[in-house]
Amino acid sequence: MIRSASGAEDREFIRTLDDRLIDVIVAPAHSRAEVAAFQARFTATAFDESEDAGATFVACDADGRRLGYVNVRPGMDDIPDEPCAYIALLAVVEEQERTGVARALVEHAESWAAQKGYERIALDVFASNAGARAFYESAGYGAETLRMVRQI
Repeated sequence: MIRSASGAEDREFIRTLDDRLIDVIVAPAHSRAEVAAFQARFTATAFDESEDAGATFVACDADGRRLGYVNVRPGMDDIPDEPCAYIALLAVVEEQERTGVARALVEHAESWAAQKGYERIALDVFASNAGARAFYESAGYGAETLRMVRQI
């Protein structure tokens, strides 16, 4: 079952998955503390409840146990200079990897985007996150840009 996120328990569940996201980030120009602070700030944006903020959905099993979440919001496709949907965050609990939970969450985000009238959906994934990159490619997403960073 996939439902809209709501309440303190969903927020806490979403925050608990930050460490999973941080662990796959290799950002040579940034310290682990900087990456952790970035992730905490970015995750907090999933709780924005303004009308144009997007939506956060939680996947649960039949007993109501939370398995993962996705946050999708308005974004921008810079090539045609048009709005698109943007998957900002996606995470599942470790034991739910490769079980179809992430795929169901992405499909739910895509349905939300289509209902909002978007023609495209985009996302960013850290280059070091090989598992996520392979998952997104298997779901039909293709790389268009690669951001390079150097500390000076």
